[in-house]
Amino acid sequence: MTFISRPAQESDFAIVQRIVDANQKSLNPDEISFGEMEARELLQGFFEPSINRLLKTNEESEWECLVSLHPDLQRERFYLDIYRQPSSSLLAEAIDMALGIARESHPTFRLWPGVHSADYHYQSLLAERGFGVLRRYWMMQMDLDPPVAFSLPQGSELVEVGTDQQLLFEMWQIHQDSFSEHFGFMPRPFEMWSEKLIRDAQEKNQSAWILRIDGEGVGFVDCDDTLLHEDSGYVAGLGVRKTFQGRGLGEILLRFAINQSAKEGRLKLTLNVDAGNESGALRLYEKVGMKIASQWQQYENPDWATSQNHA
Repeated sequence: MTFISRPAQESDFAIVQRIVDANQKSLNPDEISFGEMEARELLQGFFEPSINRLLKTNEESEWECLVSLHPDLQRERFYLDIYRQPSSSLLAEAIDMALGIARESHPTFRLWPGVHSADYHYQSLLAERGFGVLRRYWMMQMDLDPPVAFSLPQGSELVEVGTDQQLLFEMWQIHQDSFSEHFGFMPRPFEMWSEKLIRDAQEKNQSAWILRIDGEGVGFVDCDDTLLHEDSGYVAGLGVRKTFQGRGLGEILLRFAINQSAKEGRLKLTLNVDAGNESGALRLYEKVGMKIASQWQQYENPDWATSQNHA
C-alpha cells in the first residue's frame, strides 16, 4: 500500500493527542485521555531523542498513524509505540517502517513494542512477525477523599529532594537498590539519572521525597502533573531499599502521595505497575483502593533484526 510519511516534531503534539486518544478510546471508551504533557514527552523521547513518523494514505487525508521509536542507548533497547485512527489501514506499514528504522540504526538492540491489551489486530500483526508477550502492565487509579492529617512513625521523616545534589545522590542510591531485582532493570550512572529527574521537575512539575528512618534513607516517592488534565495526581516512582522491604514502608510512601495529591486538589491518583512484580506492590495498590483502569503488554522477538516474518 502506498502512503505518505514525514518526521513528527514536538509542534505536532495536538496531532499526536488526537491520534492516540482516538486509538485508545476505540479500544476502551473509558480510557484515560492523553494529555499535552504526555504527547510532548512522546515526541521528545523518554531517554534519548525519540524517532517519530506520521503517516497518512494521501495528500488530502489527515495524519492517521504515529510511529514513535524510543532508543535507550545505555540499556541497548528500543521501546516502540504505534497509534492509529480506528479507520486507518496503515498499521502493518507502520510496524514495518519502525522495524526498518531500528534495523538501520541499532540492529543489535532489543526491541520492545508496547500494545494495548485489547488491540488484537496489532497483536496478531506482531505475532506474524515473530513477536510474543514479554510482560504485562496495568495502569491503576483511585478516587481521592479530602486530605487528612498525615503523621509518620516515630524516628522517621520525609525530606523533599528538589535539585540539591546531595539529596539527589541519596535518592539515586535508594532508587538503584530498590529496583535492582525488578524485571528489565539496569543501573544508570548518577549524572544521567539525575539529569532526567531535574528535567522532569521542570517539565512535569515533578516533586520527590526521601523517607528516612533514624537518619538513614530507606525509600522514596516522586509525583508529577502528567495527568493534571484528568484532575489526577500521578506517582511516577516509588521504591524501598531491599533490606527494608516488607515493613510497610511502601504503604507509608503511597499514603503520603495520596494525601499530597488530595492537598493539591486532585480528584484521583494514578500509577503504572508491572503485573508480574514480585515485590508485593500490586497487593499494596489494591489494598489502598486502586483499581485497574487500563492494561497493556510489552512484546519481544529476540530475532527481530534478522526475522523475515512479514505479513
